[in-house]
Amino acid sequence: MAAFVSQPIASGNENNFQPHRAFYKMALGTSKSTSGIVGVDGRMVFEWRSVCDGWVVEQRYLMRYQKEQGPATVTDTEYSTWESKDGKKYKFYVTNKLSEGKDDIEGVAIRSTEKKMGTVYFQIPEKIEYQLPTKTVFPSRHTFSLLEAAKAQKKFLVIPVFDGSQLETAVSVSSVIGRKKTMEEPKKNTILTANYWPIRMAFFSSASDETAPSLEMTIHLHENGVASALMLDYSDFTINMELVKIEKIADPSC
Repeated sequence: MAAFVSQPIASGNENNFQPHRAFYKMALGTSKSTSGIVGVDGRMVFEWRSVCDGWVVEQRYLMRYQKEQGPATVTDTEYSTWESKDGKKYKFYVTNKLSEGKDDIEGVAIRSTEKKMGTVYFQIPEKIEYQLPTKTVFPSRHTFSLLEAAKAQKKFLVIPVFDGSQLETAVSVSSVIGRKKTMEEPKKNTILTANYWPIRMAFFSSASDETAPSLEMTIHLHENGVASALMLDYSDFTINMELVKIEKIADPSC
């Protein structure tokens, strides 16, 4: 989730950011008969912290899909990234452990200025380069851009985002930002702020000719960057992600 800048900044959104480690429980939401999915369960750990020269995200999710017929499919994914605070460099490493094997993705993306195209250099599974569209941002900056737009009462944000999760260039992310809401029953003794924005994001892959998004996601994004709930929409079935635990991470001593 985040927006590109040509020099380091300390926006109010970044100053309000709370480094954290969040634990989510996954469950099947809705499922059409055409999906063949009758059950989903799993968990995700999402860690987002600040380091002196950038933002680090460590994420792992373990998910099991149960189909109407045949054995369950298990997906175990680990995701590790570093993003420079000036928006110019992004390193990523992704490991996907599937029932049928393992896939790794590793590389680095580089930008010079907002008006010029950037380049992503994949090293694993093969050495390949892709051009990044102008104004491409990386995930942390995208989140801060969403918060900036939400606080300015903007309804929409469309921006290319690169996260390294697939062997492709940036995807176009179209976001619809709802009105600010207040949690009915704020969880006590947590770092959750009371106010949040419901945001619906649609992801459009540049590698596909389809006009429909490859994925839609709804997120309850709080003022300090914490997501209290998520819903993944794969068109024929949805997955709900419930926040069950959250831990505060200290800011670095730079």
